[in-house]
Amino acid sequence: MASDSNSKNNQFRVVLPVIFTFGASLVFFQGNAHADNANVTANTAVTTTQTSDNQQSSNYQNANVALMTAQAVQTHAAEQTANTDPNKGAVDISAENAQNVANAPAVDTQPNVSTNQISNTQADPENGTASTTVSGTGNINTNGLSARNVQFLESIHQGAVDGWKQFGVLPSLTGAQAIIESGWGQSALTTQGHNLFGIKGSYNGQSVTMPTYEYYGGRYVQINDAFRAYPSNYESIVDHGRFLKENSRYSNLIGQKDYQTVTRLIRQDGYATDPQYTNTLNRVIRQYNLTAWDQEAFNDNINTGHIDNVSVQGNNLKVEGWHATNNYDQSMHHFIILLDGNTKQELYRQEVPGTYRQDVQNVYPNAKISGWGGFSLTVPNSANFAGKAIQVVSRYTKNTNGEPNGGDDLWFNSVNLNTNAGYLDNFNIDAATNTLNISGWHATDQSAGKDHHFIILYDATKNRELGRYEVNSAIRNDVAKVYNVYNAGKSGFNLQVNISPALIGDNIQVISRYSNAANGEGNYVDYWFAPKTFNANQSYLDKVEISDNQVHVSGWQAADASVKEQNHFVILYDATTHQEIARKQVNNVSRPDVQRAYPNIANAGKSGFDVTFDFNRAAYAGHQLQVISRYSDANSGEGNRTDAWFAPTTVPSNNQGFLDSFVVKNGEVTVTGWQAADQSYNQKNHFVILYDATTHREIARQQVTNLDRPDVQKAYPSIYNSAKSGFKAAFKLDSSLIGHEIQVVSRYSDANNGEGNRTDFWFNAIKLQRLY
Repeated sequence: MASDSNSKNNQFRVVLPVIFTFGASLVFFQGNAHADNANVTANTAVTTTQTSDNQQSSNYQNANVALMTAQAVQTHAAEQTANTDPNKGAVDISAENAQNVANAPAVDTQPNVSTNQISNTQADPENGTASTTVSGTGNINTNGLSARNVQFLESIHQGAVDGWKQFGVLPSLTGAQAIIESGWGQSALTTQGHNLFGIKGSYNGQSVTMPTYEYYGGRYVQINDAFRAYPSNYESIVDHGRFLKENSRYSNLIGQKDYQTVTRLIRQDGYATDPQYTNTLNRVIRQYNLTAWDQEAFNDNINTGHIDNVSVQGNNLKVEGWHATNNYDQSMHHFIILLDGNTKQELYRQEVPGTYRQDVQNVYPNAKISGWGGFSLTVPNSANFAGKAIQVVSRYTKNTNGEPNGGDDLWFNSVNLNTNAGYLDNFNIDAATNTLNISGWHATDQSAGKDHHFIILYDATKNRELGRYEVNSAIRNDVAKVYNVYNAGKSGFNLQVNISPALIGDNIQVISRYSNAANGEGNYVDYWFAPKTFNANQSYLDKVEISDNQVHVSGWQAADASVKEQNHFVILYDATTHQEIARKQVNNVSRPDVQRAYPNIANAGKSGFDVTFDFNRAAYAGHQLQVISRYSDANSGEGNRTDAWFAPTTVPSNNQGFLDSFVVKNGEVTVTGWQAADQSYNQKNHFVILYDATTHREIARQQVTNLDRPDVQKAYPSIYNSAKSGFKAAFKLDSSLIGHEIQVVSRYSDANNGEGNRTDFWFNAIKLQRLY
């Protein structure tokens, strides 16, 4: 690839892109942090949103998305009965509108979303005759090419022919290199930096770093390198010619008219390291007959020009460019005429003085007018130009009124003055003020003559308008620096909307509208920002305290849905048996720490709960106890609801035992002892089992009646059955057991046969020495 050397600064208009992203939060949240001061994150809560039909729906929230295009979609003003004047503070969504939206069914359609639409400001000549004035692909061979590849050839045709006239670089070489090195304009370097030729370095300070392969030592080696980044393919083409012209090692190919000579020299001069580079260039030139572009370039008839700029700057329309021609004498006048590019109706004409252009003079030194063919025209902007395709005609004529008489016309391609751009800086709930805060900007050429600026809230889920509010456009100097658009400098807006249930759960959109009517209808231009769903749901369980007869739980759940689901319940749930134990409706507790951590969730500042339940610990000993925080629109806690399921906690259980005696006499063993177990609350059948630990087989089992053990109760007062935990059992023994390890097992079971759910206590094994 070529390296950077002797680059020449170029002036070009930069239109900064607006970056936009999408984001979402999942329905399940997990973490392990505690709500403390300003650091609050969700703990191991499983958070879901459910409706009355028990269907779970995802909780997601779109990130701020700046999407821009002109869309004039009709919305209808609804009767407003609440505050709709932003000058009086936060505005309201009327009860009528909220009810209408609540009653409306959801509509399965994609929401309207505007995308960035910027005026095209480069206009090439339509009817020029010089080598720099071309259209389409010319007379080259495009048979069998895809539409995309034909469009690519059209995009490089002008620059390739210009390269000959300005720098003496053969167009067929330029075209072949562009095809090969950019992969027909589809390479990553081309799509990211409009760099068609792989020229390294930077262009006007702009570069992009990309991996590339170089040929060293008989093989290709991958390296990372900086490549020039251009605003468009045209600048890349022009810079390619300049690069070759200004690097002395390529001087032998400048002005050469034979393509085979040029392709040999450029490889010989070290432009590329691939030994087959010349053969590849020649094959492409012959296949597509690119020498037809060479013949165009050799034509010396001159009537050409370029539009450098057509843009709205403040309250003016600015037109700049140049027109060089051989058909000129000193008696002629130079007029610039502005037409409606669609209807060809004349909008404006004015005679212009010559603005000297040394760059044009250098390229066209033999034209009768070139250097003094520059022009710069400033026209007061008006609705007459707004949103139209403006076609510039440069005319040399002997008539003082600008009508044709000798000289040449140069008709440039139309330039659309229909920029419609916007960005939503803030579209978030403010928990401190209980408002939805909206701010951003909307710059459009079509705002000329439309003096009413409205912000419309729209429910994209129901396709219903929630409210419209006329705002005072705010100064936005930052926007004016980036966009040469009619109202860019005063395109900002700010609005506060009091929180309403109508804002929660559906896709809510902001529409910025400029209208010539006081009610926002009439003639208008809209900008539809991406919708956002307000359904954030975060939570944390601060404490679970279980005693013998109570459970005390505290924590918080901050949920946007609480605006419409205003009944807050805390539920105890047995995750082992999958049954609800109890529920209580609670009054929310102030949580300033949560509000600091989640300032954009509606009820964050008052999201806490602290509640105590009556609870029989023994009845749930060993079970998984789960706490659920729920917001519901029903007094019962059912209906539409938003839950936060916290991680289960195991209910403590105690299981203690002791073997008091193991007495063998007359072929029988008598055992006594005790087992105190909380699980005996549900497992009421007490068995004593004799077990052969040597052969791992049960010998016998006996159901027993529990005996009073006040001594055990004194030692373990918190265990459910400690006061009546004793046992006594006798078992016949067989001589075959002599020498074996015998183990006693005390068991509580919920089955009459001692199986089912059970809690065992295995005592230490005892070796059987004798039977008598």
